[in-house]
Amino acid sequence: MLKWLLHRYTRGFASRYNYDATYMHEMLDASTSAFLRFGIMQSAGGNWRGDAPPKAWFASGIAGALFEDCGPCVQIASDIAMEQGMPGEIIKALLSGAPTDADAQLGFDYGRALLGHADNLDDLRQIIENKWGKTALLALSLRAMTARNFPVLKRAMGHAKTCQRVRIGNADVAVNPTLKAA
Repeated sequence: MLKWLLHRYTRGFASRYNYDATYMHEMLDASTSAFLRFGIMQSAGGNWRGDAPPKAWFASGIAGALFEDCGPCVQIASDIAMEQGMPGEIIKALLSGAPTDADAQLGFDYGRALLGHADNLDDLRQIIENKWGKTALLALSLRAMTARNFPVLKRAMGHAKTCQRVRIGNADVAVNPTLKAA
């Protein structure tokens, strides 16, 4: 019964975001325990906002997905941010590398620097901690870290074969290739 409910939840998630969740169903069929542990890890770390401003927090998650992904997970991170009130224009600017809202840009830059071991990581860490505090820093870190988990798992299971353009509102966004990790 639990497996059936989890498959149903996953189908709903896939339908809501027009997302191919085949790898999630495959993981659930292989191990309900692994599926639940992955879900707990994602919820416990990736859904906690602490004291981080919403725009910075969502942007850090978009950066985390972008670091590992070729579109589908970046699309979901962007869609969730927009559902929660983040303006699409800010997301478009982040993905294209254009200047945008300062809080969002700081969260995005921090997420990329954290995952990419960038030279400016210490500076960004200090700016965030001075501006919003250590709790916000931790929340941004967890958001970026967990956002990359979906594409990594997808790749581990042999399903990271599809690239797609990211669509914000009614427009496709050309993701600046210099923002990708690989």
